[in-house]
Amino acid sequence: MSKLIITAAITGAVHIPTMSPHLPLTPDQIVEDAVKAYEAGAAIAHIHVRVPENGMPTADPNIFFEVHQKIKKRCNMILLPTTGGGANQTIEEKLVPIRKLKPEMCSFDPAPFNLGLFQIVQRFDKFKYDWEKMYLEMVKMGTFAPSFNDDLQYAKTMLECETKPEFEMYELGHIGYVTWLMDEGLVKLPPHLQFVFGPMVGWMTPSVKHLVMMYEEAVDRIGAGKFTWSVAAAGRHQIPLAATAMAMGAQNVRVGMEDSLYAGKGKLATCSADQVKMVVEIAKQMSLEPATPDETRAILGLKGIGKVAF
Repeated sequence: MSKLIITAAITGAVHIPTMSPHLPLTPDQIVEDAVKAYEAGAAIAHIHVRVPENGMPTADPNIFFEVHQKIKKRCNMILLPTTGGGANQTIEEKLVPIRKLKPEMCSFDPAPFNLGLFQIVQRFDKFKYDWEKMYLEMVKMGTFAPSFNDDLQYAKTMLECETKPEFEMYELGHIGYVTWLMDEGLVKLPPHLQFVFGPMVGWMTPSVKHLVMMYEEAVDRIGAGKFTWSVAAAGRHQIPLAATAMAMGAQNVRVGMEDSLYAGKGKLATCSADQVKMVVEIAKQMSLEPATPDETRAILGLKGIGKVAF
């Protein structure tokens, strides 16, 4: 393929406001960051939202609706809201925005994993907001652990909404959750997998070796050419693993402020577009062009922007 789908993950639920003055927090800041990413070459925006007053991650469907509607008015990006949400949200809370928005795509974390955010606490003596330290330390007391019944609820909801799931894969065994849901007839084929890597406790170590292992495991379980795939790597690993994925033939790579706050060594990104531009430049050197939103819809088999509910 000569086209590369670029996803910009705008704000996420991992980074806290204390970590960067550029992290988008309010609806309008999130909208502006997404539009800038689109103008730089991103076809998809992965959307989390936050409480406007203090930047705390939230699953408030009204804020999700506001953000999605405002972005849609300014460009035709594919908007991919999260069902990962924050560490303090229930499964039902995370599904409310999907039922309300009926987006073309959304994220789907089907398998248990740990989110070692507590390690971030030791970097700071002071926090901008009172909730930040408590939020980061809260993960010590629980695992992000959707049950098989939760997965069935997720998958059925996405089928009903004609929303294509982006399966977030943190370990080799997680691919088995996707094949199980395929066997249950709850996944519109081909599935779209995103291999996620990060330096935190509980995540697969970011490396070329592990990326190749994840891809080969997917080929073994699902079949060569029978899935599309993307890579999201955190921190300083973001751009190197994106470049590796491009060389391996990935249809999609993800960058953005959710995954890294930097655009080069020691240089804070001012917006997700800074990282999108880096990926676009690397892609051009590989004779790849950024896919437009409509080209992305064709590649991934999406229902189209006319069938969303925002």
